Amino acid sequence: MLKDAVAVIDLGSYSLTAIIGENGVNNNYIIRALFKQQHEAFDGRIIDEKRLYNAISDSLRTVTHSVKAKIDTVYVGIPGEFLRVDNVEQRTFFNRKKRIREKDLKEFYEGATARHMPMGGEEVISKSGVCFYLDGNRRVDNPLGAVSTSLSGFVTIFTADGGLLTVLRKIFLSLGVKTVNFIPVPLAEGKLLFSDEERRSAQVLLDVGYLSTNLTVLSGDGALFHDSFQIGGGHVTAYLYDKLQIDFEVAERLKRKINLSIAANAGAYVVIYGEKQYTFNVSDVNEIARFVIDDIGEKFDRAILTSRVRLAHDTVVSLTGGGISYVRGCPEYFSGLIEMPVNVVAPKLAYMSKPDDSSALAVLNYALNEKLY
Repeated sequence: MLKDAVAVIDLGSYSLTAIIGENGVNNNYIIRALFKQQHEAFDGRIIDEKRLYNAISDSLRTVTHSVKAKIDTVYVGIPGEFLRVDNVEQRTFFNRKKRIREKDLKEFYEGATARHMPMGGEEVISKSGVCFYLDGNRRVDNPLGAVSTSLSGFVTIFTADGGLLTVLRKIFLSLGVKTVNFIPVPLAEGKLLFSDEERRSAQVLLDVGYLSTNLTVLSGDGALFHDSFQIGGGHVTAYLYDKLQIDFEVAERLKRKINLSIAANAGAYVVIYGEKQYTFNVSDVNEIARFVIDDIGEKFDRAILTSRVRLAHDTVVSLTGGGISYVRGCPEYFSGLIEMPVNVVAPKLAYMSKPDDSSALAVLNYALNEKLY
């Protein structure tokens, strides 16, 4: 393995990205190798273990060949549809005033985990702090190095589908990978896309992928709420394909033309595919796109309502992922649906600054810089 580099796999709902990278200068990354491909192995669950094996095998073989190195440790981003989040209030009392060290913090997290009751078939993959209090009332972002007689706070515990983790361990073991570390993608995205200062207040992150959508309310180094919906940008393509009776590739190209801001009578969308030119009425196409986006908006509203998280009146929804972020006029339209401001967010990197890069770079960032308690 390359010195100081890590190998990560980001499992999207429709595609898989493998990266070998390391920290660069000015909060940047050095990407030694990158490979992305579709896998079609998920539908809110594993539907084809063989396809998942082939996608992981091809990806690892490609990136390892590129850097001419053997991989024995991999960090795998677990997508939101396979995750559940809980928050546990934890208190630790010391027998004297003492400086809090790494060992104390680790025991604090282990205590919270011991009190957590996972559902059957789940496995804890991450523990992180939402907030910490010293001596019962003094709030700090990071308790390490502070002096106190007690440590209390709320711990976010991410659990993942045990069936998926078992399959992944079996696949990587067969490929000669000795150690597999699992990272919850929504938590990693929060660390990449928002600063420590921004996460002192609740941040609402909506990651709309190709086949699924994940909603996470982040705070501190943890998460207050998480939910997942089995709908994404690929459903716009699917509805265009079905309603307009067109080739799937034509439907995909048509989706990229959509502009929800233009008037219904503005004319037509023109798509050229092969030697043919296709013309579609703007009103018909936009109505189909709005149908899918309306559904995402309704699911978002229901989830926020059931979350019971109190959000500030000026809270902004941060939209990322490749599902609908590229649809022109979508942020404005979606904002009107949910009656909240919507901004598109992406990694702040010159060469990978697109919303559909968020999850893969977030997993890389987390693997390089964060502790896996």
